[in-house]
Amino acid sequence: MAYLERLAAEFDIRLVSFEKDSRPAPDVVQRLASAGVQWVPLRYHRRPPVGSTTFDISRGARVLGRLLRDRPADILHARSYVPMEMVLRTPSARASRVLFDIRGFWADERVEGGIWRRGGALYRYAKRRERVFFRRADAVVTLTHASVPVIEEWTGAERVPIDVIPTCTQVRRFSASQPGSGGPRAVWAGSLSTWYRFDLGVRLARVAGLPLAVFTRETEAARAAAPDAVDIRSLPQEEMPDALRAGDIGLCLHRPGFSRLATAPTRLAEYLAAGMPVAVSGGVGDLAGIVHGERVGVALEDDGDEALAEAAAELKRLAADTEVRERCRRVAAARFDISAGTRRYAEIYHRMITMRSGR
Repeated sequence: MAYLERLAAEFDIRLVSFEKDSRPAPDVVQRLASAGVQWVPLRYHRRPPVGSTTFDISRGARVLGRLLRDRPADILHARSYVPMEMVLRTPSARASRVLFDIRGFWADERVEGGIWRRGGALYRYAKRRERVFFRRADAVVTLTHASVPVIEEWTGAERVPIDVIPTCTQVRRFSASQPGSGGPRAVWAGSLSTWYRFDLGVRLARVAGLPLAVFTRETEAARAAAPDAVDIRSLPQEEMPDALRAGDIGLCLHRPGFSRLATAPTRLAEYLAAGMPVAVSGGVGDLAGIVHGERVGVALEDDGDEALAEAAAELKRLAADTEVRERCRRVAAARFDISAGTRRYAEIYHRMITMRSGR
């Protein structure tokens, strides 16, 4: 939404999305209409697992074909793999340039999250299509520098431009956070299951002797895994800036795996914008390089007791340093601000339009 509202000031945007709610939220309708975005919301189907996705892909391709017949598009911006499949199934899409915005290595994420079986039919099919997607793309956006060498291999001999735009946030919304009166907390915000190491976050908080706050929709699972947590709540996104405090420690821990090379969690940007040093997992995208290079947290390379004790001591030292809090905010503003991310997308759009016009 934040990207679209900004990009629509410069580009004529039509949006096709799949929504879980049968009735679009009135505030979303109003925001997109005010920005001048033509929105076509379609119903998302969850079951049966494979058949529902096939149905949605077919419907998405039909709608895309109709929109292109009504008015051709210079660029088709496909956010992730399933939308890219819709593009490839739309004959009239061949006249447009295609931006493949991957958001992660989708097929491998599903295997490593326990959703698919590695080597199963779904995984093999998705991996075959993945190569087709990359070779059809006129440009690729990925979230991390760590994923670029893999993408270069998958695009083959084609010289496809690859741009890195990490997940961004509205940094200013978090900039007013202040330290809590009771001292620092360890904070987990977001999902607990599939690709995440919530168990490691709980252990780290206990080793550090810090109270743990958990903001997640999976509240029952959080209570079961962390019965000693001082605060477990489900919060809408707009309330998150008020929940985070400068000098707290943000937990951003993931399970290891190949797909993690392309991972850039939004929570990292939000933690830093609020003035919070962070604990991240090694081997996840560019996270270790960022926290070490900018001195805004620690990267856990193993989960042994000694490593956790060292990480806890360093995190508490960082959290107590006023300069570190300000450094966290500066890093967020320089690397993850939504305005900078929007400018990058605008530059790519202009470049692709120029490519299409042959100038």
